[in-house]
Amino acid sequence: MCGIIGWIGTGRAPDIGAGLAALKHRGPDARETWCTEDGPRFVALGHARLAILDLSERAVQPMQSRAGDVVIVFNGEIYNFLELRTRLEALGVVFRTTSDTEVILEGYLRWGHEVLRQLRGMFAFAIWDRRDGSTWLVRDRLGIKPLFVARVPGGLAFASEMKGLFALGIPRTIARGAIDRYLTYLYVPGPETAFEGVREVLPAHELLVDREGRVTEARYWDVPEPQETRRDRRELAAEIRAELEVVMAQHAIADVPVGAFLSGGLDSSTIVGLMQQRSSTPLRTFCMTFGEGEQLYDERGYAREVANWFGTEHTEIAVRPQLVELLPRMFAHFDQPFGNPTALLSYELSRLTREHVTVALAGDGGDELFLGYPRYAGLALASASRWIPRSARQLVADAVAPRIRESVSGNHRYRRAREFLSTTTLPLEARYQRWIGYFEPSERAALLRPEHLAEEPPESYLASIFHSRPRGDDVERASYADLRSFLPNNILAYGDRMSMAHGLELRVPYCDHVLVELVAKIPAPMRMPMLSMKSLFRDAVRDLLPKRILGRPKLGFNPPMGIWITRDLGALVDAYLSPRALKDTGLFQPDAVAALLAELRGGRRDVSLHVWAVLVTQAWLRSL
Repeated sequence: MCGIIGWIGTGRAPDIGAGLAALKHRGPDARETWCTEDGPRFVALGHARLAILDLSERAVQPMQSRAGDVVIVFNGEIYNFLELRTRLEALGVVFRTTSDTEVILEGYLRWGHEVLRQLRGMFAFAIWDRRDGSTWLVRDRLGIKPLFVARVPGGLAFASEMKGLFALGIPRTIARGAIDRYLTYLYVPGPETAFEGVREVLPAHELLVDREGRVTEARYWDVPEPQETRRDRRELAAEIRAELEVVMAQHAIADVPVGAFLSGGLDSSTIVGLMQQRSSTPLRTFCMTFGEGEQLYDERGYAREVANWFGTEHTEIAVRPQLVELLPRMFAHFDQPFGNPTALLSYELSRLTREHVTVALAGDGGDELFLGYPRYAGLALASASRWIPRSARQLVADAVAPRIRESVSGNHRYRRAREFLSTTTLPLEARYQRWIGYFEPSERAALLRPEHLAEEPPESYLASIFHSRPRGDDVERASYADLRSFLPNNILAYGDRMSMAHGLELRVPYCDHVLVELVAKIPAPMRMPMLSMKSLFRDAVRDLLPKRILGRPKLGFNPPMGIWITRDLGALVDAYLSPRALKDTGLFQPDAVAALLAELRGGRRDVSLHVWAVLVTQAWLRSL
């Protein structure tokens, strides 16, 4: 796990060391650079190392081939590197290290770009090849590891985080429409970023820069479509369990201490159980807790039960509203607005976990894959209600749904009920957009100054993903959309940035692409029969976990923002959202922000995340 950076272009050579220094938090163990001239072009590569495998100096990067004509910089982990190493040794390769980096390099030398299809893991890497003057950039299939690029004269610059590009001289000019897109999803959907000329390489994409600086891009993998099967649930559950065993064994490989985040939910508890079964010593587990009056969000009881069940060495980490003092540090790692407040929790959890271990496993991806979000049950229910005449459904949407009041205490049942009833007549794409989106078009138009509105509706981003998967039932298509959008742009994004802020490697076993391919091919009604979320997954691990954990409702790793904003964060709201503060930044309409605050404080609608999104943007603008 590391940070990578590079420049392949003509003209003035940048200070690659300055760019690498901006990424030092991602690799606290070593920082190395390498550069050369390739005709009129200047090639510079840099690597900030967090040593996980082969801790010796032999495994430092940038790593060169024996002939010195091929060089790689790599961020991530290849979990099947031992298998690939054995295959390469059978072909006569003699390795100089025990690292997975060298396995990629030697695999490229033997198999060319086809090595990509052999890799199982999380990765972002760049390979420069003097033989044809090309540079090959690749991002992993699910988007676990980040990679950003910017065009430069004669080529391309790239980095694990945008701050590395800015340190190389790439300008920070806010892109038109970026804030409009951000307010729609609480993240800026890739490949666009908040800055003109800076793009994010999408998950499962590869870029090739030729000797003349021309760039071609292609998608090399996609989540497979569900397939009809005659196998029964018991057989499918056994197959999933067997693959989970393989995945956990691969994710346990490290030359440094390994632990796990534990909420007591199904995903994290399964990881802990399978990991502890493989270990002769207690696994280190870590859980966040909240204060008095916030029990709705606190999972410590469940986590303690799982820790006691498996005999782990368990640590509870208390968090308070004062955590928002970390906002400037959080922005420093995202480089652009990011509105999921869970990132704050992840930041503190990662910081304290790093005091004990260097690698931590997390359950990210389990809900998208095994259908654990309540919205999936909602979609199945909406599909089943199509027999009700459209006129009757529209009457409910117009007359009943608007009367449902929301709770600002964090209970989302009323909000979900209103959203469900108000959208049953809409097409799937529009309905799902309403469910997972935040500010509606009319709200953004009232909130933002006109020059900051996007030329193309931000909703077209999610619609295009649905259109790319036209077959399947509503739940299957929504799961696919989440795996392509919500997971990489939101969940995996904050997991990477907040863990790497402290030099902690975060591994996400449920994002293993072989496991994803296995489960995604199973039709949704078999994964979630009779609206029973994660039913097939529960069958796969039923013998592993306590009964109370198997049957507990989903809570989610979320801070109590409604409580915090209305009770504890008044000074912060006043500092960033006062009319004067809004006028100074010149982005939001003060009257619209005041109306939003009045809605929250009056308890009329749970707009805590909406307020937080505006507050985050204001704080980000001040940090530029």
